[in-house]
Amino acid sequence: MASFSFSGLTQATRLLQLSTPIGADKLIPECVRGEEALDAGFSLTISALSTDAAIPLKSLLGQPALLQLLTASTDTLRPFHGHITAVELAASNGGLARYQLTLEPWTSFLAYGRDSRVFQDMTVPEILDAVFSAWRGRGKLAPAWRFDLLDISVYPRHSLVTQYQESDLAFVQRLMLEQGLFYFFDHAGDPDSPALGAHTLVIADHNGVFQPAGQPIVRFTQPGAVMKDDAMDRWRTELRLQTNAIELRSWDYRTLHSRPVNAGSGGASPLSHRDTLGQYAYASTAHGQRHADNLLAGLEARKEVHTGAGTVRTLSPGTIFTLHGQDQLDLADGDDARTFVVLRAVHLMHNNLDAQMQAAISARLPVGALASSIAKETSTGLHAAGLRIHERPLYRNRIEAIRSSIAYRPAPFGDDGEPRHQKPRVTGQQTAIVVGPPGSTIHTDRDHRVKVQFHWQRGKQSHSRLEHPDPDSHAGAPADDSAGTWVRVATPLAPIAGANWGSHALPRVGQEVLVDFLEGDIDRPTIIGALYNGKGHDNAQHNQHAAGAGASTGNAPAWFPGASAAHAHPAVLSGLKSQAMSASQEGTGAYSQLVFDDTAGRPRLALQRHGRQQQDASELNLGRQRHQDDNQSLEPAGLGAELHTTHSAALRAGQGILLSGDARRGASGSQLDAREAHAQLGQAVQLQASMAKTAQQHRAGVAASNGTPEPAPDQLPAIAAVAHSMKTIAGNDAGASAFREPQLQLSAPAGIAALTPGSAILSAAENSSITAGQDINMAAQGNHLQAVAGGISLFTYGKASGSKPVQETGIRLHAASGEASVQSQTGRTAITADKSVTVASVSGSVLAAAKEHVQLAAQGAFLKLEGGNIMLHGPGKIDFKASMKELGGPASASSDFPRMPVPESWPGVYSQQVNVANFIGVDETSGAAHVQMPYSIRDKSGTVIATGVTGDEGDTRRVFTKEKEAVDLFLGEGEWRVFVDVKHNFGPAGGDA
Repeated sequence: MASFSFSGLTQATRLLQLSTPIGADKLIPECVRGEEALDAGFSLTISALSTDAAIPLKSLLGQPALLQLLTASTDTLRPFHGHITAVELAASNGGLARYQLTLEPWTSFLAYGRDSRVFQDMTVPEILDAVFSAWRGRGKLAPAWRFDLLDISVYPRHSLVTQYQESDLAFVQRLMLEQGLFYFFDHAGDPDSPALGAHTLVIADHNGVFQPAGQPIVRFTQPGAVMKDDAMDRWRTELRLQTNAIELRSWDYRTLHSRPVNAGSGGASPLSHRDTLGQYAYASTAHGQRHADNLLAGLEARKEVHTGAGTVRTLSPGTIFTLHGQDQLDLADGDDARTFVVLRAVHLMHNNLDAQMQAAISARLPVGALASSIAKETSTGLHAAGLRIHERPLYRNRIEAIRSSIAYRPAPFGDDGEPRHQKPRVTGQQTAIVVGPPGSTIHTDRDHRVKVQFHWQRGKQSHSRLEHPDPDSHAGAPADDSAGTWVRVATPLAPIAGANWGSHALPRVGQEVLVDFLEGDIDRPTIIGALYNGKGHDNAQHNQHAAGAGASTGNAPAWFPGASAAHAHPAVLSGLKSQAMSASQEGTGAYSQLVFDDTAGRPRLALQRHGRQQQDASELNLGRQRHQDDNQSLEPAGLGAELHTTHSAALRAGQGILLSGDARRGASGSQLDAREAHAQLGQAVQLQASMAKTAQQHRAGVAASNGTPEPAPDQLPAIAAVAHSMKTIAGNDAGASAFREPQLQLSAPAGIAALTPGSAILSAAENSSITAGQDINMAAQGNHLQAVAGGISLFTYGKASGSKPVQETGIRLHAASGEASVQSQTGRTAITADKSVTVASVSGSVLAAAKEHVQLAAQGAFLKLEGGNIMLHGPGKIDFKASMKELGGPASASSDFPRMPVPESWPGVYSQQVNVANFIGVDETSGAAHVQMPYSIRDKSGTVIATGVTGDEGDTRRVFTKEKEAVDLFLGEGEWRVFVDVKHNFGPAGGDA
C-alpha cells in the first residue's frame, strides 16, 4: 500500500470539528457517541486522531472543549460545549495516535466529593444560586445558569435545608425534583475565545421554556431516502399504565394537622399513590397541593412516550418539532397532535473522512472501541443501515419525545419504580451542641425549642475548627443563635407533653445533646436527651476540660464514684440537680436537687434547695439522714424525716392539718386518722363535764351577766368547743377520714413540748380549754395576769391523794413579797368556810372598814359599828378584861378607802378593717394611690363608731362590734357620692375582715 501522510490532517470541511486549548487541528474527531436528556445533562464520548502521540493528558483534563456538528443547512454548526472529564491515549502507531475524550457539562464536577452544610431561611432557587456560585473560579470552570420560572413566589422559604454527606450534584438534583424543577443545557460555540464558548444550565418549571428546534418541521420518510433536509425514518409510540391519583399527607406539629392533599387525572380504574411524606414536608396545604400536582404531572408525562430515529441533527432536549408524513399522526387534525418536545437524544456520529484516509488509519491503528460500539448500536432495528463503510450513515440519532401540549415535570420514579434522587437517610442518632446568643446561658422560644450546631458543620466557630471553603453560601458554624433552626426537645423527666402540663428541662447553651431524626430525615432533628462529656476529676467536682471548640462546654456529672475521702463510694446517688443560670457553667451557684441514695443499709431521699453551696438551705430529707456536699457523703444525721430551712417556712392546709406522733404499724391507716386524739378529747370532755358538775353542785358556777343561771356542764362553751372538736376530727357523714372543718390537730402519745426563749402566744377568738388528767403547773418569773370579761370560778374538790408529797388540799393564794389584793369593784365579796377563818397580820395590823357598818357576830353575840356608834350585844355575859380600863369622851377615826376605777365597756368580739385602695383606684393626674383621706364609719343604727384618715396603704383603723354586722364607710368630703357594696367575711377580734 502506498504511504499516506497525515501531516496535512485538518478539520476544514469536516462534518465534526473539535476545538481544545491545545490547538484547532491537534485533535481530529473520528467518531462520537453522545447522549443528552432533560434532567440528566449530557455526555459525549469522542474518538479523535492526532499526529502527536505525546500530548500531555493533564493538559486536556478539566479543560473546556467545543465539538461542532455541521447541520443540513451547511452553513450552520451545532455546538456541543463542555469540559473534558476523561482522556486517554487509546492507540498510537506510525505517527498516528487515537485519543478518547469524554465531554460533560460543568455540573458533572459537582458530582465529585461530598459535603454537609446547612441552609437557613432560603428558597430552593436561592439555595441553587448559592451552590452554583461556589464553583466559580475553580480551575477553568465558568458555571453559567439561569432560571425560567413561571412564578417565583410559589417557592416557599424553608427554615432548614441540609445537605448531608452528599455531592453538590446529588443535592441540587434532589432539591429540583422536590420542587418540580427540570433542567437542560443551552450550548454556544466560539472556537476563537479562550473558553471556546459556553453551555448554560437552564432551570425551568413550565413548557414555555421549550424552543423550536433548528429544523422545526421534520419529515418522516423511508430509510435511505435522499432528501434535502434531515428526516426521521423510525417512529414508535409506547403507552404505559401509570398511577393516576396522588394522595399525600404530612403531619405538622405546629398546626396539629396532617394536611392531606390530592391530585388525580381520572380514569376508569383509579390507581392511587398514597404516601406520608414525613413531618411537615410542605410549608402549607397550598405548597403540598403544588407538590402533589408536580408528582402527578411527572407521571402523566410518561404515560405516552414516542421514540424516533433518523438523521435530524438539530434535535436536542427541550426543543420542539412537528413531524409530518407519519401515517397515524397525519390522521390528526392540526399540528398539536404531531408536535413534540424532545426529552432525550442519543447521537451516533462519524466524521467525513475519505476512503483513502480511513484505509490508512485502519493500516496503522486497530478499530477503536468507540467505533465498534457505535457499529453495534447502529445495527439495531432503529438504526439498521448498510454494513459497508460507504453505506454507513455519518450521523444517526434516536430520540424520546412527548407531545408538547403535555405539561412536563421531572419523573418522580425511575424505571425500577424506586424514587429518584432520594434524600440521604440518617441511621442512628448524632450529638450536637446547644447554641445561643453570645453570653447567653439558655436560649429558647415559647414552645421550649432550642438551636443546635452539629459537629460536621464547618465555619469560623466549628467544633472541628475547620472553615468551609465557601463560607458565604450557607449558614456555616457560627456557634450562636444563627446556627440551625429551632429544634424540639423531648420531655426528659417523664414521657409526657400535655396541654399546659408535662415535664420540662431544657438543655443550656454549650451542652452536648443527643439528636434523633424523624424517619431518618436530616431536616427533621429532635433532641431526645443530653450527654455528659469531657473528663471529670477523680475526686473532685467539675470537669478537667471547661470548654471546647465553638460553643461547646465540658460537663461532668455532679455525682460519681470516687476513690478517696468522702468521694469514696459506689455510684449509689441518682436523681436531678439544677443550677442557677448565673453559674450554669461553673456549677457553683444556687441549685435544687432531688437525690436518691441507694447505699446498702442506709437508703435515703432528699429534696433540697441551696442558695449557695451548703448555704441558704431548705431541705426535706427522708430515710437514713446523712449530710451531703455535692458528691461527698459526709457524717450521718439520724433516721426518719427532716424538714428544715434557714429562711421562713409555712404549712397551710385548707381542710385541716394533723400533726401526730402516733405510729401506725406498716404505715396503715388513712391520711387524717386521729383516733388517739379523738379518744383523748373524749376523756377531756368527760373530765371537764364531771368537774363542772361538781363545781356547780358546790355553787362554784358563774352566772351570766344578765342574771341567768349557768348552763349545764356539757353546754358550757369551753366544754362544747372540745366536743365540737371531737366531731371535727371524727370525719364526715360518709365515714371518710377527713376533718369536717379546717382544724389544726396536735397529738403525741408521750407528750408535747412548745418551747421558746422568746415569747409564746396562745389566742382563741372564742373558747380555750386546757385539761390535764393530773397536774397543771403555771410558773412566771415576772407577772401573771388573767383578765376576763365575764367571771372567774376557781374550784377544787380538795381530796388528798396518797401519791402527793403534800397532803393539804384546797386553794392557796400566797404572795411571797408585795401586796395581795382582792377587790369586787362593782359587787360584793364573800369569804366563807365550813371551818374556821383566820385573818392575821404577822407583823402589822388588820383593818376592817366599811362605809355603812362593820359587824362581827357569833352564836347570837355581835359587835356592830354603824353611824358613829358601837353596839355590843350578847345573849350571855360580856366580859371586859384588861389591866386598865379607861372610858373617855367621844372620839372618832377615819379610814382611807381605795379608789375604785370606773368600769369601761369591754371591746366587741368582731372586728373589721377596710382597704379602700382596691376600689377607688388611683389619682388620674399623678397615677398615685389615694392616701390620707378622711373617713367615718357608722354601725347599723347610724351611730358613728370610728373616724380618721386612711393610712399610706389605704387602710382604715380596725373597728370592733359585739355582733356580726355590716358597717357603712363614708370616705372623703364634698357632695359627690359613690356606693360600693363590699362583700367580705366577718372576722373575730384580731383578724382581718
